[in-house]
Amino acid sequence: MTARGNSRRWGAGGRSLLKGALLTGAAISAIMVASVPARAQTSLGDLGTSVSVPEGTQLFLEADTVTYDSEKQVVTAAGGIQIDYGSYKLVARNITYDQRARRLVASGDVELIEPSGNKIYADSIDVTDDFANGFIAALRIETPDNTRFAAGQAVRQNGDTTTFERGVYTACEACEKNPERPPLWQVKARRIVWDQKNKVVRYYGARFELFGKPLAYLPYFASPDPTVKRQSGLLPPSVKSSSKVGVGLRVPYYFAIDESSDATVAGTYFTRQGFLAEAEYRKAFENGYFTLQTAGISQLDPGRFNDVRSDNVFSSLDPADRDRAMIGTTGRFALNENWTFGWDALLQSDSNFSHNYQIENFDQLYRTNEVYLTGLGDQSFFDLRAQSFSVQTDNTLPSRVQPFVLPSLDYQRIENDSVLGGQLQIDANVTNIRRETTSPGYLLLCNPLRFDAGVCSGTLGFPYRTDLFRRNVLEGDYTRSSVDAKWKRTLTTDFGLQVTPSASLRGDLYRADMEAQGIPYGTTSSLGLGGIEVDESGARGMATAGLDVRYPFLIETATSSHVITPIAQFLVRPDEMKSGLLPNEDAQSLVFNAGNLFDEDKFSGYDRIEGGTRANVGVQYGGVFGAGYAIDAVIGQSFHLAGENPFAQPDLALVGYESGLEDDRSDFVSAVSLATPIGVYLGAQGRFDKDDFDVKRTDLMAGFNYGRIDTSLVYSQIAAQPIYSFPEDRKQVSVGANYKVTDTIKTFGSLTYDIENDVFINKTFGVGYADECFSLIAQYQNTDDQYRLTEAQTKVMVTLSFRTLAQVGYSYGLGSTN
Repeated sequence: MTARGNSRRWGAGGRSLLKGALLTGAAISAIMVASVPARAQTSLGDLGTSVSVPEGTQLFLEADTVTYDSEKQVVTAAGGIQIDYGSYKLVARNITYDQRARRLVASGDVELIEPSGNKIYADSIDVTDDFANGFIAALRIETPDNTRFAAGQAVRQNGDTTTFERGVYTACEACEKNPERPPLWQVKARRIVWDQKNKVVRYYGARFELFGKPLAYLPYFASPDPTVKRQSGLLPPSVKSSSKVGVGLRVPYYFAIDESSDATVAGTYFTRQGFLAEAEYRKAFENGYFTLQTAGISQLDPGRFNDVRSDNVFSSLDPADRDRAMIGTTGRFALNENWTFGWDALLQSDSNFSHNYQIENFDQLYRTNEVYLTGLGDQSFFDLRAQSFSVQTDNTLPSRVQPFVLPSLDYQRIENDSVLGGQLQIDANVTNIRRETTSPGYLLLCNPLRFDAGVCSGTLGFPYRTDLFRRNVLEGDYTRSSVDAKWKRTLTTDFGLQVTPSASLRGDLYRADMEAQGIPYGTTSSLGLGGIEVDESGARGMATAGLDVRYPFLIETATSSHVITPIAQFLVRPDEMKSGLLPNEDAQSLVFNAGNLFDEDKFSGYDRIEGGTRANVGVQYGGVFGAGYAIDAVIGQSFHLAGENPFAQPDLALVGYESGLEDDRSDFVSAVSLATPIGVYLGAQGRFDKDDFDVKRTDLMAGFNYGRIDTSLVYSQIAAQPIYSFPEDRKQVSVGANYKVTDTIKTFGSLTYDIENDVFINKTFGVGYADECFSLIAQYQNTDDQYRLTEAQTKVMVTLSFRTLAQVGYSYGLGSTN
């Protein structure tokens, strides 16, 4: 019996759109027999992933012509064929289905779209009706993540293994204008076996090609299934090098332990120091993660690390030590939606092992070990942490003078409901620090406060930077608890005057047992090279009443608007208690500029308190011109009106001197910025002498961002500060630029130049290429630490990444000097 129909749609559930009574029964029977049996969780064994089809799924066939041979139980269809079965879609010119053999043969521009998103193209396919086994000619597969397989012939077996004969794999798209051109990279192999069960792709007789040209040949290698995010196996090697360790080849191996944990072990053989072993374990939880990492080496030539230590009296590491190691761990857990607990800790055999050997995650020059608990509410913030600090340099002094913070607590709360019509903010801080032995006195060597000539005297017998030895560093214990309550309310009059009264009350409890012993040569002044001892406990407080008055003037024209705002701020308070006599550990940075002109307390931390009566006055300007041009500017000055000027008082950390605030009338500070709609921005800020307007500090910023180019320029000039061991002006300029040559090629570079010392602090140049399947970054970098905490270094770094296949990194040190 034969049934025919034109441009019809057939339904496996017993429906047919075919008109004609004589053909209806036969056609329905034919399609019902020919349909793939729909049953719960039926595996279709697609070429991408195993997919199940829900129970009751119907198969729909649409074709120009459908023929059913009841004797042979064969259904044939031709012309405009489309089959929909669940999430499967098959398009072809001709289809033959043999019910007895349970085989489906499709030919002529065959396209199969699978539930996983894979698109399969072929000249012909001959498969079982569950797609588990079969043969495919002239196959091409495109996966959802933009990877591609192709082969002259492919064989499907067991529903989970596909073998590609004369196979090709790439993650690159074909050229739109020249599709016949080879992709940027591809892997051609005599045979490619895609094992979906074990999630691996095996390549036999593989040839790696770049731009169509053979680059490397491997008789065998394997890579993870494109759908796999994690799989055990060798990772791409990388190359490291430096003058001290030589050239090293690092080979890592990755272990996918389970769905929530993995590990990496790596071995690196350095030509000058031998074998470095590394291991890292990572574990993820529903609310966080933790890592554990270790590394160690028995050095072949430890003397190479003695180039600085041999004549450095601060060294505590025996140059003959062969064994060096580290262990580090990190973690972070969300206890709930408001609270987070975490840590970051490193323990190593000496001060700079992780930096010397570039141990990933722990090789930073400046490191902070800490454990913390933070909480964030709608109106409050809580932060509790214990910390230690280290500087991974060949000179152990910077690390030895760092304190242990055990612990610090910061709390802030802003009341939601108004208090007396204004806003109430409460800040609290508790800090306890301990500093162990610091080789007493060495940091005091060049404190020019004690020398009339403002220069250093004495010698340690080796080259040193005088600005590293400008102040006392105290050893011992120091504890302080502070609570500060602030209130303010802004009132606006009918004619636009803004008046903001404010009040604050702060109280501290403290205990200090610290000292600095001094060195054999020098004086015995309390702030000089002699001994210092602070052994006392007590309380101190500060009450402040403030008034901020602003009156903005608005001037409008047809093409612009201007707002000019005179500002006067008055702060009335008593003198600072124990001014400069207690340890100062967190208020050592003071840069007076337009940004903090109207701050109630210009000290950066809690250990110092600004006291005395002061007035801060200035003028702000804001202007908008045309379409998108805007200028913002401010200029002002601070006046000490009564009481003791805290910025002129002695301080154990020498903070306040030459800040521009140490006199009753401060230096002038100003800032201006210009924004334009054409990508140009300009900015400047400065501090100028109160008497003759000499420049004390200038920062100039400029940039241009338009189309494919992005540039920046920063110039800084700081007048001489002999008290801080800077007898001459400091001038520095930094310039950076990025240029996007094409959509895939980008160049970049930056320069930082110390004008006074005539030295480049940093030089970086590079080029990068990135498209959908490949990236290359080549970079040259030369750094010269102006404080000589590290060596001057020159490196060339290259990183190649072939998407889904491998990433290879190479870093080579061209040389270093001390």
